[in-house]
Amino acid sequence: MLDSRLTIIDIAREAGVSSATVSRVLSKHPNVSALTASRVRAVVDKYGYQPNSIARGLQQRQSHVLGIIMPDIKHPYYAGIFSAAQREAEGAGSVVQLYRLEYNGSVTEEFIRRLIERRLDGTLLTGGFIESPNARELPIVLDRLRQYMPIVTIGPEIPGFECARVWPDLPNGVRRAVDLLAELGHKRIAFIGATTDTRSVGEREQGFREGCERLGIEAILYNESIHNPAKGEESAVRLLDGLPRNRWPTAVMVINDLMALGVLKGLRTLGLTVPDDMAVVGCDNQFFSAFTDPPLTTLNLNAEELGRLAMRQLIGGTGDLSVNAPEPIVVDPGLIIRESCGTRRRMAQMLAAEPALEAV
Repeated sequence: MLDSRLTIIDIAREAGVSSATVSRVLSKHPNVSALTASRVRAVVDKYGYQPNSIARGLQQRQSHVLGIIMPDIKHPYYAGIFSAAQREAEGAGSVVQLYRLEYNGSVTEEFIRRLIERRLDGTLLTGGFIESPNARELPIVLDRLRQYMPIVTIGPEIPGFECARVWPDLPNGVRRAVDLLAELGHKRIAFIGATTDTRSVGEREQGFREGCERLGIEAILYNESIHNPAKGEESAVRLLDGLPRNRWPTAVMVINDLMALGVLKGLRTLGLTVPDDMAVVGCDNQFFSAFTDPPLTTLNLNAEELGRLAMRQLIGGTGDLSVNAPEPIVVDPGLIIRESCGTRRRMAQMLAAEPALEAV
């Protein structure tokens, strides 16, 4: 009969062995005779004893607890990463603990000390705090953390610090979006949300600039460090108010889909119709992107795939914690084409331009 108060000492006393021997039997250690192991297992089975996973983890120097550090799971992108990483960890027999760090916060020595005290088996980090171009102390504090546990990041390479890393190929994805807009006839395109605050935003801007330059498209940049719907609406209005009508872009690419929500509203406020007057492309492919008016064309950053792959890196893919490997996993963002870019309108124009077939 199972007794929740039963301990390894009780099992050892009834089996006539030491508690260390019971531990070795439970962990399937080879240096235990078959007869002794059989006697211990008989007592374990008799009471249905289940060893305490936390105590066992301490003995094996594993807690089976993994840390995930990110800004806020209220943001749909980070929520996708967290939920996928959590499922992957649980499937490998581990649990996760979330540690919030503001988007523009700092990974301080004190923060690292608290993580080390938690005796985590590994840590996954993502967010603006590891992407700031001015975070000169970041490699130093992360190197200290790595002395105690494996580290995996979702983000661009951290100068001066090598670790396992997963990241979408943002420049290539944005170039693909620019190619689509060029094919639809756009020769002047704006990029809303440009900023130097994080390197991931810089990579998107880099892809935009390169794509426009390669195709001879005029690029217009609107800087904004806050990327939410309210700022998207405000940015769309200010961008167009600051330009003469004959200099307006015919298409807008937005740094993320949350901001694109506001851009769509701002364009409506100005009396413009999307995509007839102006095409809009986002970057994220959030759960709501297919339900905007019109449905939003956007890059798919594969947040859940990033979370799954990063956690798999952290636990070695088998449930056994592994050392870090510096080789990054790069995920190619797909372009999800919906009505906001004007493909339907373009196809209708092309069909209307086709000469009618003569009857035979």
